[in-house]
Amino acid sequence: MTTFLVEHRRITVSEYQNLRRTTSWPSLNDSSVSIGLSNDLFSVVVISQEKTIGIGRVIGDGAIYFYIQDVIVHPEYQKMKVGDLLMKHIEEFIRKKAPSHAFVGLMAAQGVKDFYTRFNYLERSKEAPGMYKLIKNNIK
Repeated sequence: MTTFLVEHRRITVSEYQNLRRTTSWPSLNDSSVSIGLSNDLFSVVVISQEKTIGIGRVIGDGAIYFYIQDVIVHPEYQKMKVGDLLMKHIEEFIRKKAPSHAFVGLMAAQGVKDFYTRFNYLERSKEAPGMYKLIKNNIK
């Protein structure tokens, strides 16, 4: 049985970049990642045998809006409940921090909708669709 160590702490740039490389997400420069990670409301890291195998972050204003971001599990550890472990800690943080009627949002990668519905997340209705925009420029 594999044991996992869970740490509530800032995710390092190296941990973030290494796990992000295991996804199909576009690469980001280290300075942007450093700034982004320093502004997390909450972050959780899962470690196995001294290797970071999972991360998750909560960003937002800390009162009205909370967004779950970058829940990433290394492919070798998927289907081993690491994602559930990350979400358990994220949900506990939100339960303790978010006041009544706070909005908790997330954008899920293709094929993982059912994972989040297990934690009572709902798809946006057609009357209130979610939208996004990606910035593409040369600012570092």
